[in-house]
Amino acid sequence: MAPRRSSTAAVASEKQRPPAAAKSPAALIDAEAVAREVLRRSERGDHQAVLRVLGDDVSQGAGTSARKAFLRISMLIHPDKLPNYPDATKAFQALISALDLTRSGAALGAGSSVAPGKALARTTEGSVRTQILCPRCRTPWGAPSEGNPDYYYNFMMQGIRSFNCSTCLTNFGCLTAIHNCPWCKRAFEYDPDKYHRQITCGNEGCKKPFGFLMFHASENALKTARQQAQEEITARLRTAEAKQGRAARAARRAGGSGTEEEAQRLAESAFVHGLRDSCPRCGLELEGFEDGAKIQHLRECTDGPAQRAYRERQGQQAAEKEAAAKKATAQLRAESGAVWSFTGGRPEQLWMLDDSQLKKLCNQEGIGSRGSRDNLVARLAEHFAARGQSSPAIDCLPPRMHALSDAELSTICAAFRLKGKFESREEKVEALQDAAGGGAARPPATKRALKGKQTGGMRALSSGATPLAIKDAKPS
Repeated sequence: MAPRRSSTAAVASEKQRPPAAAKSPAALIDAEAVAREVLRRSERGDHQAVLRVLGDDVSQGAGTSARKAFLRISMLIHPDKLPNYPDATKAFQALISALDLTRSGAALGAGSSVAPGKALARTTEGSVRTQILCPRCRTPWGAPSEGNPDYYYNFMMQGIRSFNCSTCLTNFGCLTAIHNCPWCKRAFEYDPDKYHRQITCGNEGCKKPFGFLMFHASENALKTARQQAQEEITARLRTAEAKQGRAARAARRAGGSGTEEEAQRLAESAFVHGLRDSCPRCGLELEGFEDGAKIQHLRECTDGPAQRAYRERQGQQAAEKEAAAKKATAQLRAESGAVWSFTGGRPEQLWMLDDSQLKKLCNQEGIGSRGSRDNLVARLAEHFAARGQSSPAIDCLPPRMHALSDAELSTICAAFRLKGKFESREEKVEALQDAAGGGAARPPATKRALKGKQTGGMRALSSGATPLAIKDAKPS
């Protein structure tokens, strides 16, 4: 049996052929040898080298050259071209992966290094840009056509920001997205704690470790990202408050007890009045039926098996909805924690964290974790201030504070360690602005007294009275 030739030998034999040969250049190359070399370089993690197997000059992030190299190699090792080679499909998949990773700038092959002047927080050795899919339509996120800079990958994987799918517009983050292993191409569970570690995907038969690439971001880009992240947190607080308000008002209007029997009664009433088309007992769709026919169906709906099957479907849908809600809550919690750390982890920004994160932080710092949200924030703020970590500044305040509720403003006041009773939201906003501006915030009573004096002075001036100098005696 003749020994197998390496890809280098295959390429050399191609060059030694006389120009008069009638065969095409592709026919002069040992395709199986090229496929074996592609697999060998791919298993080594050197994706750029995979595209250089025929001698093409391919560099990181290359577009046209990487595509041309891919087409040349694919003409040789496509499974249709190698029907007798058992690993042809695997080699072709490795080639596709090499093209994707190289064009996205993630293929830092063996021996490569980061360009000078790009200060990264850690090494990128053994790291790749993993594939992220939309959880709804499974469209890959981060394609060059979307126009997002490479460092958005850092923000996504650290949970700092969530993004909208360019196809279905679904908003998702690192916990709700689908992450594919760069080696086996199957999905794996991800959380932001894994971003700075080498991991394995945990799928059966795949034990090859990998890390996550960190792209360089300028200081100006980081500053802009901090502002955007803080604005998103503030907008989320306003949205959550509005949603809670609507739910409370709806509950008051319903006037029910909130039990399953009450929900069933309301569903049947809506069905009878034509506000829903599916039977609330068996789930039968009666769209287009007259109201009398719906009432007649409801009276005769005694099919036990159909009702049980409908309840089981409802229970399954409710469980799926609850699981999705839990995942979304975990995503929001991870984002708020990541944003708090990303913006400096200052005590004056503890208002970004939710109750569970505040309690966890209290336990980590060894202080009491019981009490209301405001109490937890005030306790942590005092604890950090005693260690000299307090640094109030304007950028610690959320944008558009006047749109926040009274409860959220109270939490921000607790983060700034403002004490005293405020009688209005305006007093809280004014006190926060004073504290963030570097001045000593006056107690609420003092501010009200000063404001009253100013108002009284204005009334005296408007009435034509002669204003008195400070040292003038009041006429008897």
